[in-house]
Amino acid sequence: MHWKTVRRILAGAALLASVWLMSAGLKMGWLTAAFPVIGSMLLLLTAVVLMAPDTAVKVAEWCAKPFADLFFPSDEFEKPPLSYKLARRYRQERRVDEAVQEYEKILFYYPKERDAYVELIELAKQAGDDELREKYEGLLRERFEG
Repeated sequence: MHWKTVRRILAGAALLASVWLMSAGLKMGWLTAAFPVIGSMLLLLTAVVLMAPDTAVKVAEWCAKPFADLFFPSDEFEKPPLSYKLARRYRQERRVDEAVQEYEKILFYYPKERDAYVELIELAKQAGDDELREKYEGLLRERFEG
Protein backbone atom coordinates (compact mmCIF):
# COMPACT_ATOMS: atom_id res chain seq x y z
CA MET A 1 0.00 0.00 0.00
CA HIS A 2 1.05 3.55 -0.61
CA TRP A 3 1.82 5.88 2.25
CA LYS A 4 -1.01 8.17 1.12
CA THR A 5 -3.55 5.34 1.42
CA VAL A 6 -2.24 4.33 4.85
CA ARG A 7 -2.47 7.94 6.02
CA ARG A 8 -6.06 8.20 4.84
CA ILE A 9 -7.04 4.94 6.53
CA LEU A 10 -5.41 6.04 9.80
CA ALA A 11 -7.09 9.45 9.58
CA GLY A 12 -10.47 7.79 9.05
CA ALA A 13 -9.91 5.47 12.00
CA ALA A 14 -8.82 8.39 14.20
CA LEU A 15 -11.92 10.35 13.16
CA LEU A 16 -14.24 7.45 13.94
CA ALA A 17 -12.54 6.89 17.30
CA SER A 18 -12.86 10.62 18.02
CA VAL A 19 -16.59 10.56 17.31
CA TRP A 20 -17.02 7.43 19.43
CA LEU A 21 -15.09 8.92 22.37
CA MET A 22 -16.96 12.23 22.13
CA SER A 23 -20.35 10.52 22.15
CA ALA A 24 -19.25 8.38 25.11
CA GLY A 25 -17.95 11.47 26.92
CA LEU A 26 -21.19 13.38 26.40
CA LYS A 27 -23.11 10.59 28.17
CA MET A 28 -20.89 10.80 31.29
CA GLY A 29 -20.85 13.21 34.18
CA TRP A 30 -18.94 16.45 33.92
CA LEU A 31 -15.67 15.38 35.58
CA THR A 32 -15.56 11.83 34.26
CA ALA A 33 -16.17 13.14 30.73
CA ALA A 34 -12.94 15.16 30.72
CA PHE A 35 -10.64 12.36 29.59
CA PRO A 36 -12.87 11.05 26.76
CA VAL A 37 -13.47 14.60 25.48
CA ILE A 38 -9.75 15.45 25.62
CA GLY A 39 -8.94 12.14 23.93
CA SER A 40 -11.57 12.83 21.29
CA MET A 41 -10.04 16.23 20.54
CA LEU A 42 -6.55 14.69 20.32
CA LEU A 43 -7.82 12.06 17.89
CA LEU A 44 -9.56 14.74 15.82
CA LEU A 45 -6.33 16.73 15.72
CA THR A 46 -4.48 13.56 14.67
CA ALA A 47 -6.93 13.01 11.82
CA VAL A 48 -6.45 16.61 10.66
CA VAL A 49 -2.65 16.33 10.80
CA LEU A 50 -2.74 13.05 8.87
CA MET A 51 -4.88 14.61 6.12
CA ALA A 52 -3.03 17.95 6.04
CA PRO A 53 -0.48 17.03 3.34
CA ASP A 54 -3.33 16.16 0.96
CA THR A 55 -5.54 19.12 1.72
CA ALA A 56 -3.40 21.97 3.04
CA VAL A 57 -2.16 23.20 -0.32
CA LYS A 58 -5.60 22.98 -1.93
CA VAL A 59 -7.29 24.78 0.95
CA ALA A 60 -4.56 27.44 1.05
CA GLU A 61 -4.91 28.05 -2.70
CA TRP A 62 -8.68 28.24 -2.38
CA CYS A 63 -8.41 30.82 0.43
CA ALA A 64 -5.60 32.86 -1.12
CA LYS A 65 -6.78 32.99 -4.75
CA PRO A 66 -9.25 35.90 -4.32
CA PHE A 67 -6.59 38.00 -2.61
CA ALA A 68 -3.85 37.05 -5.08
CA ASP A 69 -6.14 38.01 -7.97
CA LEU A 70 -6.35 41.53 -6.54
CA PHE A 71 -2.60 42.02 -6.83
CA PHE A 72 -1.79 39.66 -9.69
CA PRO A 73 -4.82 39.53 -11.97
CA SER A 74 -5.24 36.54 -14.20
CA ASP A 75 -4.02 37.08 -17.74
CA GLU A 76 -6.77 34.92 -19.16
CA PHE A 77 -9.01 37.13 -21.26
CA GLU A 78 -11.53 36.32 -23.94
CA LYS A 79 -9.64 38.62 -26.25
CA PRO A 80 -6.48 40.71 -25.90
CA PRO A 81 -6.82 44.37 -24.92
CA LEU A 82 -7.21 46.71 -27.88
CA SER A 83 -3.90 48.34 -28.74
CA TYR A 84 -2.59 49.83 -31.97
CA LYS A 85 0.91 50.41 -30.58
CA LEU A 86 2.61 47.37 -32.08
CA ALA A 87 0.91 47.69 -35.47
CA ARG A 88 1.80 51.38 -35.70
CA ARG A 89 5.36 50.70 -34.56
CA TYR A 90 5.83 48.07 -37.26
CA ARG A 91 4.33 50.48 -39.79
CA GLN A 92 6.81 53.21 -38.80
CA GLU A 93 9.68 50.74 -39.09
CA ARG A 94 8.43 49.67 -42.56
CA ARG A 95 7.91 46.08 -41.37
CA VAL A 96 4.85 45.67 -43.55
CA ASP A 97 4.16 41.95 -43.02
CA GLU A 98 4.26 42.23 -39.22
CA ALA A 99 2.12 45.39 -39.31
CA VAL A 100 -0.47 43.65 -41.49
CA GLN A 101 -0.54 40.71 -39.07
CA GLU A 102 -1.11 43.04 -36.13
CA TYR A 103 -3.91 44.93 -37.90
CA GLU A 104 -5.51 41.62 -38.88
CA LYS A 105 -5.29 40.47 -35.27
CA ILE A 106 -7.03 43.68 -34.17
CA LEU A 107 -9.75 43.11 -36.76
CA PHE A 108 -10.15 39.47 -35.76
CA TYR A 109 -10.86 40.38 -32.12
CA TYR A 110 -12.47 43.78 -32.77
CA PRO A 111 -14.23 43.60 -36.17
CA LYS A 112 -15.98 46.96 -35.65
CA GLU A 113 -12.75 48.95 -35.29
CA ARG A 114 -13.01 51.32 -38.24
CA ASP A 115 -9.56 52.84 -37.60
CA ALA A 116 -7.90 49.45 -38.06
CA TYR A 117 -9.48 49.08 -41.51
CA VAL A 118 -8.48 52.61 -42.52
CA GLU A 119 -4.90 52.24 -41.31
CA LEU A 120 -4.56 48.82 -42.93
CA ILE A 121 -5.84 50.19 -46.24
CA GLU A 122 -3.35 53.08 -46.02
CA LEU A 123 -0.55 50.63 -45.27
CA ALA A 124 -1.54 48.50 -48.27
CA LYS A 125 -1.50 51.63 -50.48
CA GLN A 126 1.97 52.60 -49.22
CA ALA A 127 3.24 49.05 -49.78
CA GLY A 128 1.64 48.88 -53.25
CA ASP A 129 -0.38 45.78 -52.37
CA ASP A 130 -3.55 46.35 -54.39
CA GLU A 131 -5.00 42.93 -53.54
CA LEU A 132 -4.80 43.60 -49.79
CA ARG A 133 -6.13 47.14 -50.24
CA GLU A 134 -9.12 45.95 -52.27
CA LYS A 135 -9.88 43.17 -49.80
CA TYR A 136 -10.06 45.50 -46.80
CA GLU A 137 -11.81 48.30 -48.70
CA GLY A 138 -14.51 45.73 -49.51
CA LEU A 139 -14.72 44.61 -45.89
CA LEU A 140 -14.85 48.25 -44.75
CA ARG A 141 -17.76 48.96 -47.09
CA GLU A 142 -19.54 45.77 -45.98
CA ARG A 143 -19.23 46.49 -42.28
CA PHE A 144 -19.79 50.23 -42.15
CA GLU A 145 -21.60 51.36 -45.28
CA GLY A 146 -23.68 48.31 -46.19
